[in-house]
Amino acid sequence: MKIALNSRSTYFAAALLVGTAAFFLAVSIANQGEAAVRGLSVGSIDISALARQDATQRLREALNEYTQSKIEIAANTGTSLKVTVQDFGIQPDTENTLEYAFAWGRDSSYLKNLLSQAWAATFGKNIQLRSTWSDAAYENFTSTMLSAIHNPAKNAHFIYNIELQSWEFIEAREGTAVDTDVLRKYILTRIGNMSNADISIKQSIDLPLVYSEGRETALARANQFLQEGPYIIHEDNNSWEVERDDLIEWISFVPRKTSENYEMHAEISPEKVGEYLERFAPGLNTAPVNAEFAIQDNRVNEFRLSEPGRELMTKESAAAIKEMIEIGANRGELIFRLIEPAITSEEVNDLGITDLIGRGETDFSGSPANRIHNIQVGSNQYHGLIIAPGEEFSFNETLGPVTAAEGYLPELVIKDNKTIPEYGGGLCQVSTTLFRAALNSGLEITQRTNHAYPVRYYGTPGLDATIYPPNPDLKFRNNMPGHILIQYKVEGTKLSFEIYGKDDGRTVEIVGPVIYDKKPDGSLKAWVKQIVRNRDGNTIEEKTFYSGYKSPLLYPIDRNPLE
Repeated sequence: MKIALNSRSTYFAAALLVGTAAFFLAVSIANQGEAAVRGLSVGSIDISALARQDATQRLREALNEYTQSKIEIAANTGTSLKVTVQDFGIQPDTENTLEYAFAWGRDSSYLKNLLSQAWAATFGKNIQLRSTWSDAAYENFTSTMLSAIHNPAKNAHFIYNIELQSWEFIEAREGTAVDTDVLRKYILTRIGNMSNADISIKQSIDLPLVYSEGRETALARANQFLQEGPYIIHEDNNSWEVERDDLIEWISFVPRKTSENYEMHAEISPEKVGEYLERFAPGLNTAPVNAEFAIQDNRVNEFRLSEPGRELMTKESAAAIKEMIEIGANRGELIFRLIEPAITSEEVNDLGITDLIGRGETDFSGSPANRIHNIQVGSNQYHGLIIAPGEEFSFNETLGPVTAAEGYLPELVIKDNKTIPEYGGGLCQVSTTLFRAALNSGLEITQRTNHAYPVRYYGTPGLDATIYPPNPDLKFRNNMPGHILIQYKVEGTKLSFEIYGKDDGRTVEIVGPVIYDKKPDGSLKAWVKQIVRNRDGNTIEEKTFYSGYKSPLLYPIDRNPLE
Protein backbone atom coordinates (compact mmCIF):
# COMPACT_ATOMS: atom_id res chain seq x y z
CA MET A 1 0.00 0.00 0.00
CA LYS A 2 1.34 3.42 -0.92
CA ILE A 3 0.47 6.67 0.81
CA ALA A 4 0.61 9.78 -1.28
CA LEU A 5 1.36 13.03 0.47
CA ASN A 6 -0.07 16.19 -1.00
CA SER A 7 1.73 19.49 -0.79
CA ARG A 8 -0.24 20.57 2.27
CA SER A 9 0.64 17.44 4.32
CA THR A 10 4.27 17.65 3.23
CA TYR A 11 4.39 21.26 4.35
CA PHE A 12 2.81 20.31 7.68
CA ALA A 13 5.40 17.54 8.37
CA ALA A 14 8.26 19.84 7.54
CA ALA A 15 6.84 22.57 9.73
CA LEU A 16 6.43 20.08 12.59
CA LEU A 17 10.06 18.98 12.30
CA VAL A 18 11.36 22.54 12.10
CA GLY A 19 9.22 23.57 15.03
CA THR A 20 10.43 20.65 17.09
CA ALA A 21 14.00 21.44 16.14
CA ALA A 22 13.55 25.04 17.23
CA PHE A 23 12.20 23.87 20.57
CA PHE A 24 15.12 21.53 21.18
CA LEU A 25 17.59 24.26 20.27
CA ALA A 26 16.80 25.86 23.61
CA VAL A 27 16.86 22.48 25.37
CA SER A 28 20.25 21.53 23.94
CA ILE A 29 21.75 24.86 24.98
CA ALA A 30 20.40 24.49 28.51
CA ASN A 31 21.43 20.87 28.98
CA GLN A 32 24.52 20.61 26.78
CA GLY A 33 26.54 17.58 27.89
CA GLU A 34 24.65 17.14 31.18
CA ALA A 35 22.04 14.50 30.31
CA ALA A 36 21.22 11.95 27.65
CA VAL A 37 19.37 13.24 24.60
CA ARG A 38 15.58 13.11 24.94
CA GLY A 39 14.08 10.03 23.30
CA LEU A 40 17.27 8.00 23.68
CA SER A 41 17.27 4.36 24.84
CA VAL A 42 19.86 1.62 25.23
CA GLY A 43 18.50 -1.73 24.15
CA SER A 44 15.06 -1.74 25.72
CA ILE A 45 15.97 0.70 28.52
CA ASP A 46 14.81 4.31 28.31
CA ILE A 47 17.56 6.75 29.45
CA SER A 48 15.91 9.85 27.99
CA ALA A 49 17.13 13.05 29.68
CA LEU A 50 18.81 11.10 32.49
CA ALA A 51 22.07 12.22 34.06
CA ARG A 52 25.04 9.88 33.51
CA GLN A 53 24.94 8.47 37.05
CA ASP A 54 21.19 7.80 36.91
CA ALA A 55 21.45 6.21 33.46
CA THR A 56 24.27 3.95 34.66
CA GLN A 57 22.26 2.78 37.64
CA ARG A 58 19.12 2.14 35.59
CA LEU A 59 21.03 0.20 32.93
CA ARG A 60 22.90 -1.93 35.45
CA GLU A 61 19.73 -2.81 37.32
CA ALA A 62 18.05 -3.81 34.07
CA LEU A 63 21.08 -5.86 33.01
CA ASN A 64 21.14 -7.78 36.29
CA GLU A 65 17.60 -8.91 35.56
CA TYR A 66 18.13 -9.41 31.82
CA THR A 67 21.26 -11.61 32.10
CA GLN A 68 19.32 -13.98 34.36
CA SER A 69 16.41 -14.21 31.93
CA LYS A 70 16.08 -17.07 29.44
CA ILE A 71 15.95 -17.28 25.67
CA GLU A 72 14.52 -20.30 23.88
CA ILE A 73 16.59 -21.75 21.02
CA ALA A 74 14.43 -23.96 18.81
CA ALA A 75 15.59 -26.23 15.98
CA ASN A 76 13.48 -26.93 12.91
CA THR A 77 13.31 -30.59 13.98
CA GLY A 78 11.21 -29.67 17.00
CA THR A 79 13.98 -29.92 19.58
CA SER A 80 14.53 -26.83 21.74
CA LEU A 81 16.23 -25.65 24.91
CA LYS A 82 16.18 -22.61 27.15
CA VAL A 83 19.36 -20.91 28.37
CA THR A 84 20.08 -17.77 30.34
CA VAL A 85 21.74 -14.82 28.63
CA GLN A 86 24.86 -15.11 30.80
CA ASP A 87 25.38 -18.69 29.52
CA PHE A 88 26.36 -17.30 26.10
CA GLY A 89 29.69 -16.00 27.41
CA ILE A 90 28.99 -12.39 26.48
CA GLN A 91 29.88 -9.57 28.88
CA PRO A 92 27.78 -6.39 28.50
CA ASP A 93 30.00 -3.29 28.32
CA THR A 94 28.00 -0.69 30.22
CA GLU A 95 30.76 1.91 30.31
CA ASN A 96 31.47 2.05 26.56
CA THR A 97 27.77 1.82 25.70
CA LEU A 98 26.90 4.85 27.82
CA GLU A 99 30.00 6.71 26.61
CA TYR A 100 28.66 6.38 23.07
CA ALA A 101 25.07 7.07 24.08
CA PHE A 102 25.88 10.33 25.91
CA ALA A 103 28.01 11.52 22.99
CA TRP A 104 25.23 10.78 20.47
CA GLY A 105 23.58 13.96 19.22
CA ARG A 106 26.54 16.05 20.39
CA ASP A 107 29.37 14.68 18.25
CA SER A 108 28.89 16.57 14.98
CA SER A 109 28.17 20.08 13.72
CA TYR A 110 25.77 22.24 15.70
CA LEU A 111 22.97 22.07 13.09
CA LYS A 112 23.34 18.33 12.58
CA ASN A 113 23.32 17.73 16.34
CA LEU A 114 20.19 19.87 16.63
CA LEU A 115 18.38 17.87 13.94
CA SER A 116 19.50 14.54 15.46
CA GLN A 117 18.17 15.55 18.88
CA ALA A 118 14.93 16.71 17.37
CA TRP A 119 14.52 13.44 15.48
CA ALA A 120 15.22 11.38 18.66
CA ALA A 121 12.71 13.38 20.68
CA THR A 122 10.07 12.91 17.99
CA PHE A 123 10.62 9.36 16.80
CA GLY A 124 13.02 7.88 19.40
CA LYS A 125 16.57 6.61 19.01
CA ASN A 126 17.77 3.19 20.19
CA ILE A 127 21.46 2.55 20.94
CA GLN A 128 22.58 -1.07 20.75
CA LEU A 129 24.04 -2.47 23.96
CA ARG A 130 27.74 -3.04 23.40
CA SER A 131 29.41 -6.18 24.74
CA THR A 132 32.64 -8.14 24.78
CA TRP A 133 32.76 -11.66 23.42
CA SER A 134 34.71 -14.60 24.82
CA ASP A 135 35.39 -17.22 22.15
CA ALA A 136 36.37 -19.74 24.81
CA ALA A 137 33.13 -19.20 26.75
CA TYR A 138 31.03 -19.49 23.58
CA GLU A 139 32.87 -22.65 22.54
CA ASN A 140 32.16 -24.10 25.98
CA PHE A 141 28.49 -23.13 25.58
CA THR A 142 28.14 -24.81 22.17
CA SER A 143 29.94 -27.98 23.30
CA THR A 144 28.04 -28.44 26.56
CA MET A 145 24.75 -26.54 27.03
CA LEU A 146 23.83 -26.69 23.33
CA SER A 147 24.25 -30.46 23.11
CA ALA A 148 20.48 -31.07 22.84
CA ILE A 149 20.48 -29.59 19.32
CA HIS A 150 24.19 -29.42 18.50
CA ASN A 151 26.05 -32.71 18.79
CA PRO A 152 28.48 -32.80 15.84
CA ALA A 153 29.76 -36.01 14.29
CA LYS A 154 32.92 -37.61 15.67
CA ASN A 155 35.62 -38.76 13.31
CA ALA A 156 37.29 -42.09 13.87
CA HIS A 157 40.38 -41.69 16.05
CA PHE A 158 42.62 -43.35 18.60
CA ILE A 159 42.89 -42.83 22.35
CA TYR A 160 45.76 -44.10 24.46
CA ASN A 161 45.00 -46.89 26.93
CA ILE A 162 47.28 -46.29 29.90
CA GLU A 163 46.75 -49.77 31.36
CA LEU A 164 47.52 -51.59 28.10
CA GLN A 165 50.18 -49.04 27.04
CA SER A 166 48.76 -48.97 23.51
CA TRP A 167 46.42 -47.04 21.24
CA GLU A 168 42.73 -48.00 21.15
CA PHE A 169 40.66 -47.38 17.99
CA ILE A 170 37.40 -45.42 18.41
CA GLU A 171 34.78 -45.80 15.67
CA ALA A 172 33.30 -42.79 13.88
CA ARG A 173 29.88 -41.51 14.99
CA GLU A 174 27.23 -39.51 13.10
CA GLY A 175 25.64 -36.47 14.74
CA THR A 176 23.43 -33.43 14.36
CA ALA A 177 24.57 -29.84 14.21
CA VAL A 178 23.48 -26.22 13.86
CA ASP A 179 25.48 -23.40 12.31
CA THR A 180 27.09 -21.88 15.41
CA ASP A 181 28.28 -18.79 13.51
CA VAL A 182 24.70 -17.99 12.47
CA LEU A 183 23.54 -18.66 16.02
CA ARG A 184 26.14 -16.23 17.32
CA LYS A 185 24.74 -13.45 15.10
CA TYR A 186 21.24 -14.11 16.42
CA ILE A 187 22.50 -13.98 20.00
CA LEU A 188 24.38 -10.72 19.47
CA THR A 189 21.27 -9.13 17.97
CA ARG A 190 19.12 -10.25 20.92
CA ILE A 191 21.60 -8.97 23.48
CA GLY A 192 22.15 -5.70 21.60
CA ASN A 193 18.40 -5.03 21.90
CA MET A 194 18.14 -6.65 25.36
CA SER A 195 15.48 -8.89 23.87
CA ASN A 196 14.21 -12.30 25.03
CA ALA A 197 12.73 -13.21 21.64
CA ASP A 198 13.02 -16.88 20.67
CA ILE A 199 15.72 -17.96 18.24
CA SER A 200 14.83 -20.41 15.45
CA ILE A 201 17.70 -22.21 13.74
CA LYS A 202 18.16 -25.03 11.27
CA GLN A 203 19.44 -28.40 12.51
CA SER A 204 21.11 -30.82 10.06
CA ILE A 205 22.54 -34.31 10.03
CA ASP A 206 26.31 -34.14 10.49
CA LEU A 207 28.44 -36.89 8.95
CA PRO A 208 32.03 -37.69 9.95
CA LEU A 209 34.83 -37.02 7.46
CA VAL A 210 36.86 -40.10 8.40
CA TYR A 211 35.69 -43.63 9.21
CA SER A 212 38.83 -45.77 8.89
CA GLU A 213 40.73 -44.30 5.94
CA GLY A 214 44.43 -43.83 6.76
CA ARG A 215 44.08 -45.63 10.08
CA GLU A 216 47.30 -47.69 9.94
CA THR A 217 49.46 -44.83 8.66
CA ALA A 218 48.20 -42.50 11.41
CA LEU A 219 48.83 -45.13 14.08
CA ALA A 220 52.39 -45.71 12.86
CA ARG A 221 53.09 -41.98 12.91
CA ALA A 222 51.74 -41.61 16.45
CA ASN A 223 53.98 -44.44 17.65
CA GLN A 224 56.91 -42.81 15.88
CA PHE A 225 56.36 -39.62 17.91
CA LEU A 226 56.58 -41.68 21.11
CA GLN A 227 59.64 -43.64 20.07
CA GLU A 228 61.81 -40.78 18.80
CA GLY A 229 61.94 -38.93 22.13
CA PRO A 230 63.06 -37.68 24.54
CA TYR A 231 62.20 -34.13 23.49
CA ILE A 232 63.92 -31.22 25.21
CA ILE A 233 62.41 -27.74 25.64
CA HIS A 234 65.03 -25.02 26.14
CA GLU A 235 64.96 -21.39 27.25
CA ASP A 236 68.05 -19.35 28.12
CA ASN A 237 69.94 -21.39 30.72
CA ASN A 238 67.12 -23.80 31.54
CA SER A 239 65.87 -26.90 29.78
CA TRP A 240 63.59 -29.78 30.63
CA GLU A 241 62.40 -33.02 29.11
CA VAL A 242 58.82 -33.50 27.96
CA GLU A 243 57.15 -36.24 30.02
CA ARG A 244 55.72 -39.19 28.08
CA ASP A 245 52.23 -38.61 29.49
CA ASP A 246 52.28 -35.00 28.26
CA LEU A 247 53.48 -36.10 24.83
CA ILE A 248 50.59 -38.57 24.57
CA GLU A 249 48.17 -35.73 25.34
CA TRP A 250 49.68 -33.70 22.49
CA ILE A 251 49.11 -36.38 19.82
CA SER A 252 45.91 -35.68 17.92
CA PHE A 253 44.17 -37.68 15.19
CA VAL A 254 42.57 -35.34 12.64
CA PRO A 255 41.10 -35.56 9.13
CA ARG A 256 43.44 -34.53 6.34
CA LYS A 257 42.23 -33.80 2.81
CA THR A 258 43.65 -35.95 0.06
CA SER A 259 43.01 -35.59 -3.67
CA GLU A 260 39.64 -37.40 -3.43
CA ASN A 261 38.55 -37.61 0.21
CA TYR A 262 39.76 -37.39 3.80
CA GLU A 263 42.13 -39.68 5.68
CA MET A 264 43.07 -39.96 9.33
CA HIS A 265 46.31 -38.17 10.16
CA ALA A 266 48.35 -38.07 13.37
CA GLU A 267 49.91 -34.75 14.34
CA ILE A 268 51.06 -32.76 17.34
CA SER A 269 48.26 -30.45 18.47
CA PRO A 270 49.56 -26.87 18.86
CA GLU A 271 46.55 -26.10 21.07
CA LYS A 272 47.48 -28.90 23.50
CA VAL A 273 51.13 -27.81 23.50
CA GLY A 274 49.99 -24.23 24.15
CA GLU A 275 47.92 -25.34 27.16
CA TYR A 276 50.99 -27.18 28.48
CA LEU A 277 53.22 -24.11 28.07
CA GLU A 278 50.71 -21.87 29.85
CA ARG A 279 51.52 -23.78 33.04
CA PHE A 280 55.13 -22.59 32.81
CA ALA A 281 54.43 -19.04 31.65
CA PRO A 282 54.15 -17.43 35.14
CA GLY A 283 57.61 -18.69 36.05
CA LEU A 284 59.13 -17.73 32.69
CA ASN A 285 57.64 -14.27 32.20
CA THR A 286 59.40 -11.30 33.80
CA ALA A 287 58.25 -7.72 34.21
CA PRO A 288 60.47 -4.90 32.88
CA VAL A 289 62.56 -3.01 35.44
CA ASN A 290 62.76 0.77 35.33
CA ALA A 291 66.14 2.43 35.83
CA GLU A 292 66.94 4.38 38.98
CA PHE A 293 69.77 6.89 39.41
CA ALA A 294 70.10 9.53 42.11
CA ILE A 295 73.24 11.35 43.33
CA GLN A 296 73.67 12.84 46.79
CA ASP A 297 76.93 14.18 48.23
CA ASN A 298 78.85 13.02 45.13
CA ARG A 299 77.70 9.43 45.67
CA VAL A 300 75.01 7.46 43.88
CA ASN A 301 72.50 6.54 46.59
CA GLU A 302 69.83 5.07 44.32
CA PHE A 303 70.91 2.92 41.39
CA ARG A 304 69.39 0.27 39.24
CA LEU A 305 69.92 -0.51 35.57
CA SER A 306 66.85 -0.84 33.43
CA GLU A 307 66.05 -4.35 32.32
CA PRO A 308 63.65 -5.43 29.60
CA GLY A 309 60.95 -7.85 30.61
CA ARG A 310 59.85 -10.81 28.57
CA GLU A 311 56.60 -12.58 27.78
CA LEU A 312 56.33 -16.13 26.55
CA MET A 313 54.76 -16.19 23.09
CA THR A 314 52.70 -19.30 23.70
CA LYS A 315 51.26 -19.69 20.21
CA GLU A 316 54.60 -19.25 18.43
CA SER A 317 56.44 -21.47 20.93
CA ALA A 318 53.82 -24.20 20.58
CA ALA A 319 54.18 -24.07 16.79
CA ALA A 320 57.98 -24.39 17.13
CA ILE A 321 57.66 -27.42 19.44
CA LYS A 322 55.12 -29.02 17.11
CA GLU A 323 57.54 -28.60 14.20
CA MET A 324 60.42 -29.96 16.29
CA ILE A 325 58.63 -33.22 17.01
CA GLU A 326 57.10 -33.67 13.57
CA ILE A 327 60.40 -33.26 11.71
CA GLY A 328 62.17 -35.67 14.06
CA ALA A 329 64.29 -33.15 16.00
CA ASN A 330 64.75 -33.44 19.75
CA ARG A 331 65.37 -29.89 20.97
CA GLY A 332 63.10 -26.88 20.71
CA GLU A 333 63.53 -23.25 21.77
CA LEU A 334 60.82 -21.22 23.44
CA ILE A 335 60.06 -17.85 21.86
CA PHE A 336 59.72 -14.68 23.94
CA ARG A 337 58.63 -11.12 23.29
CA LEU A 338 60.80 -8.45 24.90
CA ILE A 339 58.99 -5.74 26.88
CA GLU A 340 60.93 -2.49 27.08
CA PRO A 341 60.94 -0.64 30.43
CA ALA A 342 59.18 2.70 30.69
CA ILE A 343 62.36 4.35 32.04
CA THR A 344 65.69 3.29 30.51
CA SER A 345 69.17 3.72 31.95
CA GLU A 346 70.01 6.26 29.25
CA GLU A 347 67.13 8.44 30.38
CA VAL A 348 68.04 8.71 34.08
CA ASN A 349 71.72 9.69 33.94
CA ASP A 350 73.96 11.69 31.63
CA LEU A 351 77.19 9.92 32.71
CA GLY A 352 76.75 7.07 30.25
CA ILE A 353 76.42 4.44 32.99
CA THR A 354 74.23 1.85 31.32
CA ASP A 355 75.97 -1.55 31.56
CA LEU A 356 77.47 -3.97 34.05
CA ILE A 357 81.09 -4.27 32.90
CA GLY A 358 82.62 -6.48 35.60
CA ARG A 359 82.05 -8.28 38.87
CA GLY A 360 84.14 -9.83 41.68
CA GLU A 361 83.10 -12.14 44.50
CA THR A 362 84.56 -13.70 47.67
CA ASP A 363 83.16 -15.89 50.42
CA PHE A 364 83.65 -14.96 54.08
CA SER A 365 81.95 -18.04 55.58
CA GLY A 366 83.46 -19.01 58.91
CA SER A 367 84.33 -15.42 59.82
CA PRO A 368 83.83 -14.22 63.41
CA ALA A 369 81.11 -11.67 64.08
CA ASN A 370 83.57 -8.76 64.38
CA ARG A 371 85.13 -9.58 61.02
CA ILE A 372 81.74 -9.71 59.31
CA HIS A 373 80.83 -6.39 60.90
CA ASN A 374 84.03 -4.74 59.61
CA ILE A 375 83.44 -6.11 56.09
CA GLN A 376 80.01 -4.45 56.04
CA VAL A 377 81.29 -1.12 57.41
CA GLY A 378 84.24 -1.07 55.01
CA SER A 379 82.19 -2.02 51.93
CA ASN A 380 79.84 0.90 52.57
CA GLN A 381 82.74 3.29 51.93
CA TYR A 382 82.82 2.27 48.25
CA HIS A 383 79.13 1.86 47.54
CA GLY A 384 77.92 4.42 44.99
CA LEU A 385 81.43 5.72 44.25
CA ILE A 386 81.80 7.33 40.80
CA ILE A 387 85.21 7.36 39.09
CA ALA A 388 85.76 9.69 36.13
CA PRO A 389 87.51 8.62 32.90
CA GLY A 390 91.29 8.55 33.45
CA GLU A 391 90.94 8.95 37.23
CA GLU A 392 93.00 6.67 39.48
CA PHE A 393 91.18 5.02 42.36
CA SER A 394 92.93 4.50 45.72
CA PHE A 395 91.41 2.07 48.18
CA ASN A 396 93.13 3.64 51.19
CA GLU A 397 92.27 7.24 50.31
CA THR A 398 88.60 6.34 49.90
CA LEU A 399 88.57 4.19 53.03
CA GLY A 400 89.41 7.00 55.44
CA PRO A 401 90.20 6.47 59.15
CA VAL A 402 89.89 2.94 60.52
CA THR A 403 88.97 3.59 64.14
CA ALA A 404 86.35 2.73 66.72
CA ALA A 405 84.78 6.14 66.06
CA GLU A 406 84.13 5.07 62.45
CA GLY A 407 82.33 1.95 63.66
CA TYR A 408 85.08 -0.66 63.32
CA LEU A 409 85.66 -3.50 65.79
CA PRO A 410 88.91 -5.32 66.74
CA GLU A 411 89.77 -8.38 64.64
CA LEU A 412 92.91 -10.17 63.43
CA VAL A 413 95.27 -8.52 60.93
CA ILE A 414 98.78 -9.35 59.69
CA LYS A 415 101.19 -6.78 61.15
CA ASP A 416 104.88 -6.78 62.20
CA ASN A 417 105.32 -10.48 61.42
CA LYS A 418 102.39 -11.34 63.66
CA THR A 419 98.69 -12.01 63.34
CA ILE A 420 97.15 -9.71 65.93
CA PRO A 421 93.76 -8.13 66.70
CA GLU A 422 93.32 -4.56 65.48
CA TYR A 423 90.45 -2.26 64.48
CA GLY A 424 89.28 -3.02 60.94
CA GLY A 425 90.40 -6.65 60.73
CA GLY A 426 88.63 -8.12 57.70
CA LEU A 427 89.00 -5.11 55.39
CA CYS A 428 91.25 -7.15 53.12
CA GLN A 429 88.12 -9.15 52.21
CA VAL A 430 86.78 -5.88 50.79
CA SER A 431 89.98 -4.96 48.91
CA THR A 432 90.36 -8.49 47.53
CA THR A 433 86.79 -8.51 46.24
CA LEU A 434 87.17 -5.07 44.66
CA PHE A 435 90.48 -6.12 43.07
CA ARG A 436 88.73 -9.04 41.39
CA ALA A 437 85.94 -6.79 40.13
CA ALA A 438 88.44 -4.32 38.63
CA LEU A 439 90.45 -7.17 37.13
CA ASN A 440 87.35 -8.69 35.49
CA SER A 441 86.23 -5.27 34.23
CA GLY A 442 89.46 -4.80 32.27
CA LEU A 443 90.54 -1.76 34.31
CA GLU A 444 94.22 -0.89 34.58
CA ILE A 445 95.54 -2.18 37.93
CA THR A 446 98.28 0.25 39.00
CA GLN A 447 99.05 -1.11 42.49
CA ARG A 448 98.33 -4.42 44.19
CA THR A 449 100.07 -6.45 46.91
CA ASN A 450 99.43 -10.04 47.92
CA HIS A 451 99.12 -11.14 51.57
CA ALA A 452 102.16 -12.30 53.51
CA TYR A 453 100.85 -15.88 53.57
CA PRO A 454 97.88 -17.70 51.94
CA VAL A 455 94.55 -16.84 53.57
CA ARG A 456 91.79 -19.43 53.43
CA TYR A 457 88.99 -16.88 52.82
CA TYR A 458 90.31 -16.05 49.35
CA GLY A 459 90.47 -19.51 47.81
CA THR A 460 93.24 -20.26 45.33
CA PRO A 461 96.21 -17.95 46.02
CA GLY A 462 97.00 -15.26 43.46
CA LEU A 463 93.69 -13.33 43.41
CA ASP A 464 93.96 -11.54 46.75
CA ALA A 465 94.90 -7.92 47.50
CA THR A 466 96.01 -6.79 50.96
CA ILE A 467 95.80 -3.21 52.24
CA TYR A 468 96.99 -1.34 55.34
CA PRO A 469 96.77 2.47 55.28
CA PRO A 470 98.78 4.21 54.06
CA ASN A 471 100.57 1.25 52.42
CA PRO A 472 100.15 -1.26 50.96
CA ASP A 473 97.29 0.10 48.82
CA LEU A 474 95.06 -1.12 46.01
CA LYS A 475 94.90 1.24 43.05
CA PHE A 476 93.41 1.06 39.57
CA ARG A 477 92.74 3.53 36.77
CA ASN A 478 89.47 4.03 34.95
CA ASN A 479 90.58 3.35 31.38
CA MET A 480 86.99 3.25 30.11
CA PRO A 481 85.72 6.02 27.80
CA GLY A 482 83.14 7.15 30.40
CA HIS A 483 82.44 7.27 34.12
CA ILE A 484 82.23 4.07 36.14
CA LEU A 485 80.19 3.30 39.24
CA ILE A 486 81.01 0.88 42.10
CA GLN A 487 78.23 -1.03 43.86
CA TYR A 488 78.41 -3.85 46.40
CA LYS A 489 76.05 -6.43 47.84
CA VAL A 490 76.15 -9.14 50.48
CA GLU A 491 74.16 -12.32 49.84
CA GLY A 492 74.51 -14.89 52.60
CA THR A 493 78.25 -15.25 53.22
CA LYS A 494 79.24 -13.90 49.81
CA LEU A 495 80.50 -10.38 49.20
CA SER A 496 80.42 -9.05 45.65
CA PHE A 497 81.41 -5.80 43.98
CA GLU A 498 79.95 -4.76 40.64
CA ILE A 499 81.37 -2.09 38.36
CA TYR A 500 79.02 -0.31 35.95
CA GLY A 501 79.81 1.94 33.02
CA LYS A 502 79.33 2.05 29.27
CA ASP A 503 80.24 -1.15 27.46
CA ASP A 504 82.91 -0.24 24.90
CA GLY A 505 83.09 -3.72 23.41
CA ARG A 506 86.19 -4.85 25.28
CA THR A 507 86.69 -8.47 26.30
CA VAL A 508 88.67 -9.60 29.33
CA GLU A 509 90.57 -12.87 29.63
CA ILE A 510 91.93 -13.98 33.02
CA VAL A 511 94.60 -16.67 32.85
CA GLY A 512 95.27 -18.49 36.12
CA PRO A 513 95.92 -18.27 38.93
CA VAL A 514 98.79 -20.71 38.44
CA ILE A 515 100.52 -22.10 41.59
CA TYR A 516 104.22 -22.98 41.51
CA ASP A 517 107.22 -23.46 43.83
CA LYS A 518 104.97 -24.84 46.57
CA LYS A 519 106.84 -26.09 49.65
CA PRO A 520 105.94 -28.30 52.64
CA ASP A 521 105.94 -25.35 55.07
CA GLY A 522 103.01 -23.78 53.17
CA SER A 523 105.00 -21.17 51.30
CA LEU A 524 104.32 -20.89 47.55
CA LYS A 525 104.26 -18.60 44.54
CA ALA A 526 101.49 -17.81 42.07
CA TRP A 527 100.74 -15.70 39.05
CA VAL A 528 97.61 -14.54 37.25
CA LYS A 529 97.42 -12.68 33.93
CA GLN A 530 94.89 -10.10 32.76
CA ILE A 531 94.48 -9.68 28.98
CA VAL A 532 92.14 -6.95 27.72
CA ARG A 533 91.17 -6.69 24.04
CA ASN A 534 89.11 -4.05 22.25
CA ARG A 535 86.10 -4.82 20.08
CA ASP A 536 88.43 -5.43 17.12
CA GLY A 537 90.35 -8.08 19.06
CA ASN A 538 93.48 -5.98 19.54
CA THR A 539 95.21 -6.18 22.95
CA ILE A 540 94.94 -2.90 24.88
CA GLU A 541 96.10 -4.13 28.30
CA GLU A 542 98.16 -7.17 29.34
CA LYS A 543 99.64 -7.58 32.78
CA THR A 544 100.82 -10.45 34.96
CA PHE A 545 100.46 -10.23 38.73
CA TYR A 546 103.03 -12.25 40.65
CA SER A 547 102.51 -13.30 44.28
CA GLY A 548 105.00 -14.70 46.77
CA TYR A 549 103.57 -16.18 49.96
CA LYS A 550 105.63 -17.06 53.01
CA SER A 551 104.93 -19.90 55.41
CA PRO A 552 102.02 -19.27 57.83
CA LEU A 553 104.29 -20.72 60.53
CA LEU A 554 106.23 -17.44 60.51
CA TYR A 555 103.11 -15.57 61.72
CA PRO A 556 102.09 -17.46 64.88
CA ILE A 557 98.65 -17.06 66.48
CA ASP A 558 96.65 -19.13 68.87
CA ARG A 559 94.15 -20.12 66.20
CA ASN A 560 93.92 -20.34 62.39
CA PRO A 561 94.86 -17.12 60.57
CA LEU A 562 91.89 -14.95 59.65
CA GLU A 563 93.63 -12.14 57.80
